[in-house]
Amino acid sequence: MTADLVTATFVKEREKLIALACSIVDNRAIAEELVQDSWIRWVQRGYAAEKARPIFRQIVANLARDWYRRNRTEREVLAEKGILQDEAPDSERIVIARQDLERVVRALQALPDRTVRAFRMHRIDGLTYAAIAKKMDISPSTAYAMVENALVHVTLSLRP
Repeated sequence: MTADLVTATFVKEREKLIALACSIVDNRAIAEELVQDSWIRWVQRGYAAEKARPIFRQIVANLARDWYRRNRTEREVLAEKGILQDEAPDSERIVIARQDLERVVRALQALPDRTVRAFRMHRIDGLTYAAIAKKMDISPSTAYAMVENALVHVTLSLRP
């Protein structure tokens, strides 16, 4: 199977791959991004072209499960900190939230400007890795790595 056939297989299977990811993450926009990430993984790793369809399915499933676990962990941490509660925060929670915010700001200030910019574009502005890559003139995989690096750094800064 040539590169053209791999591309054709990806395009043909794209909706099925999105449906697979969506069944795990329950969000079509995230599922589409994960499917796009699967293409990046494919290109980076240079898998055997003959097995394109099952490998794409496995990559998408793995990415979706990883995203789901990471998102669940983030929500658990936020719930543990009392950030996800619907009730009005008391003064103690406000103080704790401000302290956490200060730690996040300090953590972001310790990172390179380009990493912070990529993080902000993805997590605050909601841009995809491909859009970030285009704006910053980098590869989507580099954009992904920068955002993940910043997220790990910020998450670790919030640990007691």
